[in-house]
Amino acid sequence: MNGTIALLKLIEAFEAADVRYMIVGSYSSNFYGIPRSTKDADLVIHLTSGEWAKLPSFLPEGIELEDQMSFEMVTSTKRELLRVKDSLFQIELFGLSEDAHDQSRFNRRKRVEIFEGVEVCLPSAEDVIVQKLRWCKGAARVKDFQDTVAVLQVQGKSLDMPYIERWCGEHGTLDVLAEAIAEAAPAWEDDDSI
Repeated sequence: MNGTIALLKLIEAFEAADVRYMIVGSYSSNFYGIPRSTKDADLVIHLTSGEWAKLPSFLPEGIELEDQMSFEMVTSTKRELLRVKDSLFQIELFGLSEDAHDQSRFNRRKRVEIFEGVEVCLPSAEDVIVQKLRWCKGAARVKDFQDTVAVLQVQGKSLDMPYIERWCGEHGTLDVLAEAIAEAAPAWEDDDSI
């Protein structure tokens, strides 16, 4: 089973079980920015502690839960790793935390058609930028900076910059935001609609 099919099966299973979720990471930045290849999918899910114990029962055939639960290093969010049978593709599940931005972006999530004929829940473009910059600075991940620049280039001046700047100020990432804007700005000059 390829990665996208596995992700869609998991989303279908979550929706059938009324598990609230949003797809984050590279799938969300690919939607708003310039697509790049990826070997994994990341989702934030909202489950109570009792529901986490039932997680294996929600999983479709061909997707298995790894034995070891861990924590994401920037926000200390609960993290579970799923393996897709006969594939190198992985799906990472992050629990919705009490972190203020995590709550905000989850509440602002929207349904979009990311795959032909299939709607899924994604964070807003602004929240993708805020979180990517947070990971870029907190985990020193260059690809997150590149994804941020791509989203800025494609979304341009339609973005709610005061919202982005407010959260980047909270996270101490205004300097990285300024660098990303400087790199993305030439793309905006070529767009007469902005």
